[in-house]
Amino acid sequence: MSIINSREYKMMLRASKFNGPPEKLSEAATALWQDLASVILPNAVAVSGIEDISRRRRQVRFFDTDDHWLRQNDYVVRERTDLDSEERQLTLKFRHPDRFYSQDRSMEPAEEFSHDLKFEEDIKPTFQSLYSYSSCILLKEKISIENLEQIGKFYPGLEKAVDEFPKEARLNQVGGFTAFETVIKGTSFQIRKDPELLAVCSLTLWYADEADEKPLVAEFSFKYEDDKENYSGKATNRAYKSYLAMQDQLKSWIDSKSMTKTAYVYSLAK
Repeated sequence: MSIINSREYKMMLRASKFNGPPEKLSEAATALWQDLASVILPNAVAVSGIEDISRRRRQVRFFDTDDHWLRQNDYVVRERTDLDSEERQLTLKFRHPDRFYSQDRSMEPAEEFSHDLKFEEDIKPTFQSLYSYSSCILLKEKISIENLEQIGKFYPGLEKAVDEFPKEARLNQVGGFTAFETVIKGTSFQIRKDPELLAVCSLTLWYADEADEKPLVAEFSFKYEDDKENYSGKATNRAYKSYLAMQDQLKSWIDSKSMTKTAYVYSLAK
């Protein structure tokens, strides 16, 4: 059975809260961290790094067939390009509510690729779990993404995991949309004393253009990891209580009607 490498708790925020140039964005992110800290602290061992803001900028694109074959089969193909290092990553992800069904597939890429293989639990409000099995590879700059056959060559287990594999189907950029993504990290909270286990918080914003100052989508998440799946009851209960407290006490930040990032991209293709 695959080990759950990490558990990530997500919620969508009011994107308009983060409108403005970089300095305004920093102020908004700091205000969010401060409000989060006041909610988390009664449930956690400790909270740290409220003022320590770091940023990462990426370009994100999704690929699928015209009839969204990948999404219909619970797969996602996503490309991320770091705007500073220009590193280009391709990820194949399978997501499903049933843990055992999700893990029952080979996600290893072809031998020529080094890779980052993860089996994770994604948690959405109020407390709904999806199990995500993903594999990320580094792509050379000149490699283009053209059809399912190419993805099948990158990930040989894909064709074996489905009943029918239309390998000649052409892949298109979903919705013709490129997200310019800013990921901001500013705090973490401790949910276990010994050995120490930290839940790392992230704020992810999507823009239509690199120069835009009004994000289209805003997502908050916190994640903790253990390669041996050693998640104790006390630690997970602290995370659980913190997550419920956020939903109850941070309503001015939360947008319960917002689509997730993936759902937003696919909504543009309708």
